Amino acid sequence: MPSIFYKGQKAATVLILLLPLASACSPRAVEVPPAGPPSKAATQPSLSPTDQLAVDQAWTAYQQLNTIYVKAAQTGVYAWNVDKTKRPLYPYAAGTYMSALERDLDLMREQGFVRQGSPQVTLRRVVSVSPTSIIVEVCVDDSGTDTVSRKTGKSVVKAGQNQRYPVTLRAGLYPDAKWRWVEARADRAASC
Repeated sequence: MPSIFYKGQKAATVLILLLPLASACSPRAVEVPPAGPPSKAATQPSLSPTDQLAVDQAWTAYQQLNTIYVKAAQTGVYAWNVDKTKRPLYPYAAGTYMSALERDLDLMREQGFVRQGSPQVTLRRVVSVSPTSIIVEVCVDDSGTDTVSRKTGKSVVKAGQNQRYPVTLRAGLYPDAKWRWVEARADRAASC
């Protein structure tokens, strides 16, 4: 996403390690076929209609979360509220992941950094689906983005940083029947 990850900060600031799932239901791994001509991935089993609906709802929430995060990173404006349920990211993120995203936005504001451009994020595959958890792998391409100092207009991105990398994300189903993204792990050593 649209990306909730931006260059110029340590990955640990933005990314929370993916924790093992504690679920009584066994997750089902399913490949999402890539766009274009049929490939080996296209022969993998498909999701049930119920699981596909859940993945679609969660992915839509991710895209909305990413849009909010990127806009806040680009403008330096985020609607802080003492009541976290009234903050823009609340319907789409939760727990320590939401805290990490908001902490990152606050750190950018304090340091006088803004983001330029928007990363490209594509859903690569659904790793698993259970009634309360979805794990997906996405590809983040940050090559068209930069993080700059408002004061100088110069880039603050560390040179040589991998700009195209896989990220594993987990969404959880909350009591209000909304999927919220709760964990992320980027593999900056890999490419996609």
